[in-house]
Amino acid sequence: MKTAVLFDLDDTLYPEIEFVKSGFRAAARYLSSRYHFSEDSLVKQMLDILRRDGRGKIFDTLLRHLGLYTEEKVRLLVYLYRSHRPTIHLYKDVLPTLECLRRYGTRLGIITDGMASVQKNKIAALGLNNLFGVIVYTDELGKNCWKPSAIPYKIALELLEARPSEAVYVGDSPSKDFLAPNSMGMLTIQVNRQMCQNLKEESIPKAAAARFVIKSLKQLLPIIGGENNAC
Repeated sequence: MKTAVLFDLDDTLYPEIEFVKSGFRAAARYLSSRYHFSEDSLVKQMLDILRRDGRGKIFDTLLRHLGLYTEEKVRLLVYLYRSHRPTIHLYKDVLPTLECLRRYGTRLGIITDGMASVQKNKIAALGLNNLFGVIVYTDELGKNCWKPSAIPYKIALELLEARPSEAVYVGDSPSKDFLAPNSMGMLTIQVNRQMCQNLKEESIPKAAAARFVIKSLKQLLPIIGGENNAC
């Protein structure tokens, strides 16, 4: 059994779309209370804009459509989105896996990108603070220390008192998650819950690809500890 296991957060331990919908709901609640729009309709409109245009200018587009656009209102909705206490839930396989690892004495950590205050709200909402020995918010180290920088991985391992050869990193995105831990000699595992191939990831170099790809965290224990150690 490995000494330490580090996890990504978004789309690894919980579905990030839940946070997006929760943030949209916070923005819609404000607009509904002030301007008497349907809250559900506003959330649907934001999701439609997200699917059509991607991230970036969702609130701008919505407010223009509603005839309410000002820069101040955009900033207000961004603030509500980022500062709200999200309604989000762990994937069903997370707690059983963490409990199993803890029974074996495995040290647990999280490394997460994103605005630190937002990620802390997610961690609190998911009840993860007491389950992990170390949580590294890369934003607190500086934007240049976001993944794929090796710095947060080195810090997490130092705090967990584990060598790279004794550690595992579990994430979902080959575009940023695995390059650094691969270079350090960690075992890397990608969680691809839909087992669908992203065309953009076909060009990911071997150095950035995870050593193993799994569909569920239930498959984690046999890989890192052998079949006899599976819970």
